[in-house]
Amino acid sequence: MTRYEPNCPVSCCADPIIIARVLAADVSRLLTTPANVPALSARGSFPHRRETLRVDYVTHREAARMLLPEPLALPALPRASIYVTQYFDMFADAPVIEMAQSIEAVSPDGRTGDFVQVVYTDSIPAIIANREGYLQPILAGTVSITHKNAVTDFALRVNDVEVARGSAGYKTEPVELDSALALFRRPKFYLKILGRPMLGERARPVLFGLEPGGISVLEAYRAPARLALFSHVMAPLDDLPIIHVESCHTTVLQWTPGSVEVLHRYT
Repeated sequence: MTRYEPNCPVSCCADPIIIARVLAADVSRLLTTPANVPALSARGSFPHRRETLRVDYVTHREAARMLLPEPLALPALPRASIYVTQYFDMFADAPVIEMAQSIEAVSPDGRTGDFVQVVYTDSIPAIIANREGYLQPILAGTVSITHKNAVTDFALRVNDVEVARGSAGYKTEPVELDSALALFRRPKFYLKILGRPMLGERARPVLFGLEPGGISVLEAYRAPARLALFSHVMAPLDDLPIIHVESCHTTVLQWTPGSVEVLHRYT
């Protein structure tokens, strides 16, 4: 049998029976399916300019503990975060916008980082790339962010229902870039379900830790902020209720993922 070469005319092949097939070596390099639509690159991540508005708030310890998987632990003061990130020049959209919710957590070896609970976006390439080839637990939702009259307003809608709304001062007070760097040097923790039971594979939940790679902070500001979360079956953000907003930062930077390690395998 002769492997079919798409740019090769039939007359150049010695075997008149040409069977098109994807070799095993080709399958192992696929990022997504269908195999003949390789729209997403498997080259890995590279620096993208992004702008992140992050609101940190104190939440109820019992609520955070119910959502934080072992062996991650809560710090003395239970905190959660809502952050809105705009990725510029990511998938040719200008820009890709995400809203995420995370819980401050301590790893078994004592590192403080953020357990990413959920991410919402309406960018189809971002949903496919993250769910199939990356770590983020990403769902569909429409995030909006506007800057007007010295205020940044942001919101998340799921099925046309508003599930989160907030506002912050627009770049109110500059902060030292080193202070902003410390926030983004923290590791991120992800719970990823490997395997697909519907396809005959056993589900293998794994807790990962992601260290940052290259970081370059261009601008950093703090500002007053307000935040409201609402109940929705597809976006239960208020499962981490707000006691009070602790801080809000807007940061313009480039950030690339670094090394990934397995923190725990659930068997």
